[in-house]
This record gives sequence, structure tokens and C-alpha cells, in this order.
Amino acid sequence: MPAPPRRGRPPLTSREAIVDAVLELGLDGATTSAVAQRLGVDQSTLYRHVASRDDMLDAAVAVAVERAEWPEPGDDWARYLRSCAETMWDMFSATPGLARRIRAMRTVPPALVLQSYRIVDHLTRALGFSLREAALIVDTIGDMTADSYLTIEALDRVVDDERTFRDVALASMAAAGGAVPDERMAAEYLEVMRDAMGERGAPSTWWADKVDLAIDGVRLRLMQRGG
Repeated sequence: MPAPPRRGRPPLTSREAIVDAVLELGLDGATTSAVAQRLGVDQSTLYRHVASRDDMLDAAVAVAVERAEWPEPGDDWARYLRSCAETMWDMFSATPGLARRIRAMRTVPPALVLQSYRIVDHLTRALGFSLREAALIVDTIGDMTADSYLTIEALDRVVDDERTFRDVALASMAAAGGAVPDERMAAEYLEVMRDAMGERGAPSTWWADKVDLAIDGVRLRLMQRGG
């Protein structure tokens, strides 16, 4: 059980300490009461440093992005793009609720914008892509990574007393497969999707394969222009 808040004069805290507490709790569980309890202060003390829960969570998102170990651009552009996607995935995994919060935020963390600029700069300068093409590449890989992570989280969601959404989805596919003329194809497709969905606590690498598919598209564009 967490220790109850200490009585008497509230101990000093800081915006940095509050953000650290949010990241330790995970954004899903970081209510103002939970953060205050973790820091051993009253909730009123938090509001000396953050304007609201939204302000607190947005600050935590910004710090999480800043602390991520983003790769440096290199000669192997495909590896660089893949590493950026892997960094995003690791960042989401380290902080529950981070991917959802980034999707729901009304602003974008400055560190994430800066990272986008770095990738776009590399794609335009080193590979000769137009600015629009580079922005499209960054947006596609970023969206693909974030959406894939959110899909994994959704698959683990319990929808009734025993089954997860993954169970429900696979059951629906199995039922629909019975109406497909090629039963063998339907059965094989079901197994492919079962592997793609992974298991609770053990997601597959399907998301990484999707990123590689996007990178293959980038490679094709380079080949078409002789790059």
C-alpha cells in the first residue's frame, strides 16, 4: 500500500518532481491525487507548479520525448528511419498511456517537432527528397508506429469476463472464414493474423514489418529517380 500523505506543513516539491512521478505512475494512472500521494503532498501543493491535470500530463509527455534516445542520422538511411520508429515504440512501452496522450494532445511536444525537423532535413539533404516527400515519409512512419502501438493496447483490452478484443477479433475471422470458398486460404490467413496480433504481454513484430514496408516504398522512389 502507498504511504499516506504526510501531515503538517507540506514539503516542497517541483514541476520536475511532479513530472517524474507522472512518468513513474504512467499517464493512465497519473491522477492529481495519485501524484500527490506519491510525492507525499496535498493536491493543493501540486497546483503551485501545474495549472491542471492536462498541464501536468502534457509536461510529462514533453519530458518523455526529450529523454528518449533518438538515433543520429547516418549513411544507412533505412536503418535510421527504422531506428526512429523503434525509439518511438520503446518510448510508448516505457510509459503506459503515452501513445494515447500524444494522439489526444492539443499541442505537439517541442522535442517531437525538433526530431521531425531532423529527419526531414536528413531526407532532403542526404537523399534529395522534396520537402513534401520527406514530410510524408516522417508522417507515415510516425503514424504507423503510434497506431500500431495503440492497436496492440486495444487487442489486450478485456471486453467481457474472459475474452480480450484479440480473442473476439480472431473468433470473428474464424466464423467469417467458413463462408470463404478457399477454406485452406482462409485457415492460413487466420493463422497469419493470429501471429500478427501476438499475445498479451508478447506483441509480435508485425508493426516493424509494416514500417519496413513503408521503407521499401521510400527505397522504390529512390530507385525510380536513380538514387
